[in-house]
Amino acid sequence: MPAGTPTEEVLNLRQQGLSNNQITEILTRQGYFTNQILDAMSQSDIRAQIAPMQLQKGDRMPENPIPPMPPSGFAAYPQGPMPMPAAGPMMPPMAPEGGGGGEGDYAVTRIEELAEAIIDEKWAELVENINRIIDWKEKTEARIASIETEFKNLKENFDKLQGSVLEKVGEYDLHIQDVGTEVAALEKVFQKVLPGFVENVAQLSRITETLKKQAK
Repeated sequence: MPAGTPTEEVLNLRQQGLSNNQITEILTRQGYFTNQILDAMSQSDIRAQIAPMQLQKGDRMPENPIPPMPPSGFAAYPQGPMPMPAAGPMMPPMAPEGGGGGEGDYAVTRIEELAEAIIDEKWAELVENINRIIDWKEKTEARIASIETEFKNLKENFDKLQGSVLEKVGEYDLHIQDVGTEVAALEKVFQKVLPGFVENVAQLSRITETLKKQAK
């Protein structure tokens, strides 16, 4: 895990025009924790606001001002450290004008705003993904309902076809029974007619033989 707060990285990424969410994802992949990233963003915001104020202040005091020489007639101050005053009641330190509390409150507020912005972006992504899942679910249910309807229609058509085939088979069976009945009736007729027909043929044969003999 990288140590420290990635303030410079945040400044560089912001100069490249990246959003807070993109910066968070990049730094998270680099191993930074969320609190480090939020601290870095807060410090970057504070720097961005303090920099213009420092540029406007042109009359800055030197860091090590040279004390003026004492006027004549007065003893020069000793060059060593100033003597400490007599011990008395300790006064609480004066808070600087504009106090550090303001910057702390601003940092906390800024961290909360960044956290809310990241949460809103992640929530929007979650809602979008949920909507996609719902849309996929609705489309899937519609396709399943369509398949069920087609299957039901196919089953009805199959039942109709099966009924038609069975009806035709029944009709063929009736026709075959009728043919069998007719064949049985013809057989009975032949049984009655055939003996007389055979006898008549035999008589014709005898008559033909007789005529042949007479012709000789």
